[in-house]
Amino acid sequence: MQFSPFYRGLYPRSWTTYRIPEIGIIVTIRQVSPVIPNNYEDSSLPVCLFIVDVENVTNDKEYEVSVAFTFRNGTGNRRWDRETECTAAKFTSTGNGEQIINGVALFHSICSMPCTYGLATNIQNDYATTSICQRFDPSKSGAGLWLSLEQTGDVPHYDDDCAENSREMAVAVCNRFILSPESKKSVEYSLSWDMPKVSFGSIQRFYQRRYTRFFGSSGAADNLCIRALRRRKTWEEEIEKWQNPVLDHPKLPDWYKSALFNELYFITDGGSIWFEYDEKWANDEEHLSDYTKNMMKETGRFGYLESWEYRMVNTYDVHFYASYALAELWPDLELAVQAEFTDQVYHSIDKQIRFHMEGDWANIKTASRVPHDLGNPADEPWLATNAYVMHDTGKWKDLNMKYVLTSWRDYIALSNKHEEFLQHTWTAVKVIMTEALEQWDKDNDGMIENFGKADQTYDAWQMEGVSAYCGSLWLASLRVAIEMSKIVEDFETSKLLNETLEKAKQVFIDKLWTGTYFRFCEKSRSRETCMADQLCGYWFLQSVSPELTEDLIPKHMIESSLWTIYELNVCKFGNGEMGAVNGMKPNGIVDREYIQADEMWTGVTYAVASFLIQQNEIEKGFKTASGCYLTCFERLGLQYQTPEAIYETKFYRAIGYMRPLSIWAMQWSLKKHCRFNTDSENLEPVKKVLPHLLPNGGEASKSSEDNMLRQMLKIRFSPIIRNHSGAGCCGGNHEQSAAEKLMSELLEKGIGGCTKVKVHDVSNGCGSMFDVTVEATSFTGKSKVAQHKLVTGILRDQIKDMHGLTIRTKAA
Repeated sequence: MQFSPFYRGLYPRSWTTYRIPEIGIIVTIRQVSPVIPNNYEDSSLPVCLFIVDVENVTNDKEYEVSVAFTFRNGTGNRRWDRETECTAAKFTSTGNGEQIINGVALFHSICSMPCTYGLATNIQNDYATTSICQRFDPSKSGAGLWLSLEQTGDVPHYDDDCAENSREMAVAVCNRFILSPESKKSVEYSLSWDMPKVSFGSIQRFYQRRYTRFFGSSGAADNLCIRALRRRKTWEEEIEKWQNPVLDHPKLPDWYKSALFNELYFITDGGSIWFEYDEKWANDEEHLSDYTKNMMKETGRFGYLESWEYRMVNTYDVHFYASYALAELWPDLELAVQAEFTDQVYHSIDKQIRFHMEGDWANIKTASRVPHDLGNPADEPWLATNAYVMHDTGKWKDLNMKYVLTSWRDYIALSNKHEEFLQHTWTAVKVIMTEALEQWDKDNDGMIENFGKADQTYDAWQMEGVSAYCGSLWLASLRVAIEMSKIVEDFETSKLLNETLEKAKQVFIDKLWTGTYFRFCEKSRSRETCMADQLCGYWFLQSVSPELTEDLIPKHMIESSLWTIYELNVCKFGNGEMGAVNGMKPNGIVDREYIQADEMWTGVTYAVASFLIQQNEIEKGFKTASGCYLTCFERLGLQYQTPEAIYETKFYRAIGYMRPLSIWAMQWSLKKHCRFNTDSENLEPVKKVLPHLLPNGGEASKSSEDNMLRQMLKIRFSPIIRNHSGAGCCGGNHEQSAAEKLMSELLEKGIGGCTKVKVHDVSNGCGSMFDVTVEATSFTGKSKVAQHKLVTGILRDQIKDMHGLTIRTKAA
């Protein structure tokens, strides 16, 4: 029996469809996670839902269908699959006028920390029979489970091959129902993972997860499942209310709608941690202010990793870009993070270590500096900050400036200009700015200089003297600090910073302006390079307070620089379809003087696109950002694992990275600068970029299957279908529609040596989704990408009206 799978993701929901044409059955699994903006309770819950729709498209057959949901102990890592003895127990919700819910809890441990998985389903006595298996051995064939399903349609109460206290154990919940011809039925399942108390690598202290505030610190797996099933409809309504203004907007390209929401996977899958406040923290972290502690008491303590590979919590130079996602969707979390970094400015760790790259010795954390990160989970985050030891980040020029700018944004846009937040951050801002003048302005001209090392987020790309990237951050920070000093009536500091700004603006232009863009820096080998991120500070400030940028840098220089970045870094890199390369020489050759110069950073590309939108270059902005989506989601199969960096050919670096969340800066700019979805919106339609819903041109490849399995953890849904009629199955001969015939003829005519062409409308005749299969002798020697490009080129006029296309090609 052949299955034709189709996957579509729109985080925090996904749809996986299996078509079984031989028997006329379509199974669609919809996954829902309660990741909901401004909902600080449900968004913290360790639960997800699976709604299984089974449709019988035959007109003469009745089936008995069983849908079994199974789950095993551990995480899929052999290290913990046999860590401890497992037990399981059934649970049932009380009625109280609501639908009864039955489920099973599986008790085990992970890394010596108790964990309970919960599986549950709604009881639907009107058309479904529910059965629950309390144990079977997931390391064996599962013959007992499968035999019971085959013979009875139910899972057994338990499998005799699995002892009660086995070290490997799985459980199952199953629904069985009759499916009449031309009918559809749905069953719902919930999954919870209750691990209320956790520790990090050094096990210096334990943390209570945020959801324990609402469910207590023990035995919540069953109640989490029940909450999920009872709130499922509400959650989906809230998700649709949030997403539909974007999804239904006719002037936004489809790829952007996909990327905007799907890049949010990292908010929960980025090694994310969200803890309930613990009064004991103050004993270990004396630097925590009352202001920050009070914020944590309200919203908890949030952290996420820089990358799956770079395991550092809340890496600040990267969070600067990514923070737009939190600022836009969960602003209270962003405010709490910023308040905590404020306290860190005054904190120091007087322990000397040797930094790897320069070999110099210095304190791990220097006072009057923003830390690079808040620690490594393998050690003890928050107690052992600055896990990054490649360079001494106390010398980095951008970290402190990014803190200043973020403080201003959070004050203006998130805190409702709350006086207490301003007072909390201003003292740190003042310390940072005066320290920078004393330490980093070596020639007293008002402009800070880089010291010839990789002393900023581009930690392998050396800057020396005045640099465009750090210089623009400095100018914007001065402008912000002047404004803050006026509000708090610190007029002496305001006067000093204002005088400094006037000098610094002229130095920035005199030393870096080339006539068309700002050169990379004064002295390094990349001196004349056009950097994609050269006006980072201006971009960030303009996104928040455009009025403060009016006299910062002449407008014609901004426009010229952005035009040059677009022409050089975007259009001359990867045929203009890969985003903005970090460094491009003025002759159109990629800068390879230093590693990182020749990389395209996905998060920076989204930031550049946001900047273009702010300048009313909407078309260029979307064209720039589309390169990230097309490269990651379609060409490389890197959906839900967007890397930090991509090279023009062959390589990428650091998958599962924080910075691409900066795509939410694009949405921020659309709202603020284009008045998105308001009566005064000034957004023009953008040319469409083909949105394949599966990687590799839509082919249901191993990569897409891997990501589907990643999205669904270790879940296995097993549709068992038994024919209740003697008639032959549907399927048979399929009469082609006009659209199918036209597309088949175009492909046969346009591709030489076709031996098989099959076009099938898989959207029930509405023409929105198609399966296309082509086998041809002319495909011999061509890559899959080249084969698919040939197909999409021939069908380009038809594709523009589709929502999805699955392509399968093969050399005959």
